[in-house]
Amino acid sequence: MKDVVLITGANGHLAKVVSRHLNTDYEVRHLTTRKPSSSQDSYFHWDIEKGYIDPKALDNCKHIVHLAGYSILKRWTTKNKQIMYDSRIKSANMILDSCKKMNIKPKTFITASAIGIYDQSGQENIHEDSQKGNDWVAKMACDWENAANTFKALGSRVVQMRISLIFSEKAGFLKYSLLSMKYGLGLIIGDKNRNVNWIHVEDIASFIKENISNNKYNGPYNLACEDKISQENFIKVIRKNLFPYSIVIKIPMFLVGFFLGERSQIIAANLSLETTKIKE
Repeated sequence: MKDVVLITGANGHLAKVVSRHLNTDYEVRHLTTRKPSSSQDSYFHWDIEKGYIDPKALDNCKHIVHLAGYSILKRWTTKNKQIMYDSRIKSANMILDSCKKMNIKPKTFITASAIGIYDQSGQENIHEDSQKGNDWVAKMACDWENAANTFKALGSRVVQMRISLIFSEKAGFLKYSLLSMKYGLGLIIGDKNRNVNWIHVEDIASFIKENISNNKYNGPYNLACEDKISQENFIKVIRKNLFPYSIVIKIPMFLVGFFLGERSQIIAANLSLETTKIKE
């Protein structure tokens, strides 16, 4: 009998890739905020605002992969910030409460987190024990990881993935960078030497699958490619190999700050991540 793996954030691109990686070896279930159709028998509804989870989603569940999270690229209004927070932290607490009520004790609880947890003031060679930030994103990420740690009370092994920029041709930063350059325009935002910390979506999915089957993984991990690249070189590589006709322009950070406000800190971050722990 296959172990049951429950994935939250089922409508997201990462969750779909993870599901594809796990489908052969596990019974994969999905939690979705959309009400599933009758043909989606592996999908179960939850409503974070109302505190509702379909109990059938957790029945005999052995592993939970918590990928739910309202996009932090949305406008940072007071309302949206609360949705961003609740979709990550309140949702984890809901799952924990449901597990307790149903006497479900997952072997593994794997959660997304973010490299935004770190202090952004120019630390070098950031490892998992490096100084945390005090801004809103960092505090939310800390609460996100702390919510995951509460699953230890159920005997679960807890892993927090501090995910860098996810590269995929079908979603996110890379998709829109490629689209922009396809139409002739490459953008360098702020400091051209700023580090681009990235990881391919398939590598994240592989890491999750390895985590489920290997008990050696515990605690937080920086998920980023070992090969570091500057923002300028990243754009140059795409231009050289795919869109040599495109032009590259530089946008000063103050202009980005004018349009994005607080959100510009996500783009301005210049971190040098170490990935030693994941290689041990």
